[in-house]
Amino acid sequence: MTPQDGAHGGLMPAPASGVTVRMYNMGFGDCLLLALRGDDGAPRYMLIDCGVHHDYPDGPARADKVAQDIMQSTGGRLHVLVATHEHTDHLYGFKYARDKFASLNIDELWLAWTEDPSDTVAGQLKKQYGMQVAAARAAAQQLAAAGHPAAPALQALLDFEFPDALAAAGGNQAQLDFLRQRSARKLQRPEDYRRPGEQPLRIPGVAGVKVYVLGPPRKAKWIKMLEKADELYPEMAPPSQEAAFAVAALASAGPLQGEDRDLFNRSLPFDAALMISKEDAAGASPYARFFRARYGFAEGRDQGPAWRRIDADWLAAAERLALALNSKTNNTSLALAIELSESQPRKVLLFAADAQAGNWLSWRELRWAGEGPAGADVTVDDLLKRTVLYKVGHHGSRNATLSVKGLEQMAGAGLVALLPVDEAWAKGEMGWDHPGRMVLPALLRQTAGRVLRSDQIPSGNAPPAMPPEADAAGWADMLSRLDWDRGPDRLWIQVTVPA
Repeated sequence: MTPQDGAHGGLMPAPASGVTVRMYNMGFGDCLLLALRGDDGAPRYMLIDCGVHHDYPDGPARADKVAQDIMQSTGGRLHVLVATHEHTDHLYGFKYARDKFASLNIDELWLAWTEDPSDTVAGQLKKQYGMQVAAARAAAQQLAAAGHPAAPALQALLDFEFPDALAAAGGNQAQLDFLRQRSARKLQRPEDYRRPGEQPLRIPGVAGVKVYVLGPPRKAKWIKMLEKADELYPEMAPPSQEAAFAVAALASAGPLQGEDRDLFNRSLPFDAALMISKEDAAGASPYARFFRARYGFAEGRDQGPAWRRIDADWLAAAERLALALNSKTNNTSLALAIELSESQPRKVLLFAADAQAGNWLSWRELRWAGEGPAGADVTVDDLLKRTVLYKVGHHGSRNATLSVKGLEQMAGAGLVALLPVDEAWAKGEMGWDHPGRMVLPALLRQTAGRVLRSDQIPSGNAPPAMPPEADAAGWADMLSRLDWDRGPDRLWIQVTVPA
């Protein structure tokens, strides 16, 4: 194994052809730095995310060290910075290491269309998301007031996934605002945001590289956050199950106004005129005797068993809503395929961020006319078949790497997978199946053992041991293109994909 000259101090070198991809060990988070050689011979740098989960114990200190390395390795200049989506494990490096990144210069900032303030669909997504988070909080408060046993678990989940302290201390949106400020090219028009299927992008000053935008999808059926189906008029669209629950939870906490009230009325199983309120049932209405005798509303001999009432029980479903919200943010990930278009065959590097099943499946609708050899069209099937490097989605979770329509199509020679994960923390401390019990073996099979993990960076000069899935020739080839941080922090591991 021969380390690349200059990889341990000063600027990160760019290979003579192709790209070097460095995966940082953030603990539990994504941070990838790409180095390509520009047309003028100077390196060009592309950073994809820089985050660590807000509950990771050593997160701030680790982010600080990574940021220092990025600034040193790039000279404080990024030609492209990609922020894939609004989760702390992709953005909080910019928060924890703000002092290190304060002088960062960004030529171009790439954000998904979901961050475009003028986009109507993006606005609906954010509004729906905010309503559902508010509904989950209202449900937690009412469960706690009722002494329901589900209240502590729901509150703990909300504190973990949507802590109020994040917004107060500068949450994910604040990190995006910082990146917008540092970017020389401002995002002022809709076309400044990245959309699936748009014309392939170029990395400034680098010929022979195309970047295909795969996601996030534009259609609500893939993201599954909008309560209105594309095919129906808004006033006729039935609310989704989650939207109906959310607005009902809000209604139980207080009066609704405007669109929320309209949505609530559309979510009722019967016409509002047929509804019997709790106050009527417990009072002097014609129905009061029936409900008192069977469900009870106060202490007394004529009161029925109170355990029959489900005043707060239905609100426990808010836990499922909170988990779904987190997953759907993943489905808004900006997913990219980087093609080394002058290589033979044209090699592809796939960066799927945390895209989950809906995002992946939406790629099948895309086609880039005339972008292939001799004017042929380019499809996702074509890109997957030529993939030689895959940044594993969502730390290896079970629904962030498709099988038949994903990993099993990746047939590029010498396929390498980069897996940012801390398995001991994810499984031992958090109870998450990262990496997935079925996903990791599939990755090892498809790559012939060439899975590089951020929690298994070698110590010192000894190269990684060859796994049983590997063949000697393929493993030796990867080692010849591999390098890593030999210091005590083991901050990064990197692999070069030559063109």
